[in-house]
Amino acid sequence: MLVYATREEADAAQERAAAAGLEPGYSSLRKGNAQYIVFRGNDTEKAKRYLLEEREVTQELFYYVVETPQGNWGKDIDGLYLEQLLPWQLDIARAECSGRLISVANTTGVIGAARGRGDNFVVTVQCGKCSHEWYDGVRYQNVTAVRCPSCAAVNRVDSGGIVVH
Repeated sequence: MLVYATREEADAAQERAAAAGLEPGYSSLRKGNAQYIVFRGNDTEKAKRYLLEEREVTQELFYYVVETPQGNWGKDIDGLYLEQLLPWQLDIARAECSGRLISVANTTGVIGAARGRGDNFVVTVQCGKCSHEWYDGVRYQNVTAVRCPSCAAVNRVDSGGIVVH
């Protein structure tokens, strides 16, 4: 269970989750040595914002997770992550425009993807249609379809220029 120093901190945490439209999923869940604080939410962008604004994770094997219809997003000691790409994201023929990869969200994610520990890493994307920027998961050295949360355009994002040695 997540422990807060004061009742005010606990109430503030509940208010932040409610403001993001999150409801408790399984509350606190343990799998082996790992601990998960799980929520459910319908708005992926609010879920990501909640995770980014939640206090920093300072211990290994501790995870915040928000289950959304657009995938499960989480935060751990290395930062924001997407558990797995959705099947439609592998179909780049669906893309309406080419999005631009702006930056890599964390180096641990891209290193893991390069080594085959996961199917994606998180980047900042700029929409090729409306120029909106957001975080999304992309495949390592491949092309991924991602949907802009602002205009709903499906963007083709190429991470081929990112190389991990």
